[in-house]
Amino acid sequence: MHEPSIRRATITSAPPERAFDAWTEPEHLSRWFCDKVTGWPGSGSKLQMTWERFGFSVEYSLPEVQPPRKVVLKAAVPGMGTQTLTISIRPYGVGSQVEVVETGPGAEGQEGAGDAESGWEMSLSILKLYVENYWGRDRTGFFALLAAPYHNEQLMHHYQQAEGLSRWLTREGSIGKVGDPVRLVLWEGDVLTGQVLAVTSHELAISWDEIGGYLELKSFEVNPERKAICVRGSGYGGRLTRDRAEELEKKMEASLIRLFAALTGQPIP
Repeated sequence: MHEPSIRRATITSAPPERAFDAWTEPEHLSRWFCDKVTGWPGSGSKLQMTWERFGFSVEYSLPEVQPPRKVVLKAAVPGMGTQTLTISIRPYGVGSQVEVVETGPGAEGQEGAGDAESGWEMSLSILKLYVENYWGRDRTGFFALLAAPYHNEQLMHHYQQAEGLSRWLTREGSIGKVGDPVRLVLWEGDVLTGQVLAVTSHELAISWDEIGGYLELKSFEVNPERKAICVRGSGYGGRLTRDRAEELEKKMEASLIRLFAALTGQPIP
């Protein structure tokens, strides 16, 4: 019997050894995937990963570790079953291909699959950015979250198109397809230049050169009756100071209030 799965991959110029370390070493995992990691990455060991701003942790066991080619992570999802992540890394030209296969709760054909598929595309785009451009550098982040109703097409209009963006985030600019250059002037005058990293059915990620990092425009179901919109980003190597990150966080919180108004047909505050 075929077990439902989600399969996503990315190509990076980083060597397989670096890509493998990014998936297994706590110091690297906490720079692109989650906020905090404890444990050690040997076969039969455990890694606890914490997403502090989302307010949850997952403890993964590592039943199989084959440096630098493969790592398998398993986690028990209360009341739902076991999630298995199989990460395969193989040489690709001068770099490597990184593939993630997820099976278990939230996989293809199951509730939450759309969010999981989008989440992996977004995560792999940040992995690629980190291993190619900011390897070994600490990151400083900002985060804003707001419950809001949306339909994917409506939301992506506000995430990509100049007219939609101008209602909540920007003074000028739009966001195209993966690989396209980006130049945005944000609502308060901040400038963002970079490149489109990922575009899914309801999320996108772009690099942000001025802070040495990236910006994500996210969305997901909290439960069947409740959805949320989210803006988060990070800067590496001290380019984004803590004070500047706090300033950006306040601005993004205000931006999400404007987006909520736009999505619900209310006057823009």
